[in-house]
Amino acid sequence: MKFTRITALLGLAQLTFHAGVFGTQKPFAKLSEEELEKIENALAGLESEGMAEELESTKQSLSDAVTNLEVVKKNSEETAQAVEAALETAGLKEEAKESVVENIALLGEKCKEFGGSKNRHSVVENDGKEVSENGLIGGFMNPEDEHNKLLQRVKK
Repeated sequence: MKFTRITALLGLAQLTFHAGVFGTQKPFAKLSEEELEKIENALAGLESEGMAEELESTKQSLSDAVTNLEVVKKNSEETAQAVEAALETAGLKEEAKESVVENIALLGEKCKEFGGSKNRHSVVENDGKEVSENGLIGGFMNPEDEHNKLLQRVKK
């Protein structure tokens, strides 16, 4: 049977089709005003359900976008504050630029300058083992003392 949904919506057993007096026209169905109202109300209900779901989905998407925007704004403000604090710590407050990106580049240049500088604390240039100048081990133990010789003989 064709058009089962319309038949079920109207509460009919079947749709009756008419083809005109001599059967020369295409088959058509006659609907009363009450039946047309049922169809119209059903379509309006479907349309409003679909639109309500779409509206709810759009509201949720907008809410998510606003939340993400607030997070991005907060992170941007915190980053700008951190860069300003770093400029102040590095003594570059007077040289500060307009944008955060330029200020980060300025800090990078200063770090490069500090890294390339040889004006820093002295760096020990040995392996941490002191060379024994007077033959003492560790600067205090004389291997030639009698008690140290005795220990070496016992170990053998």
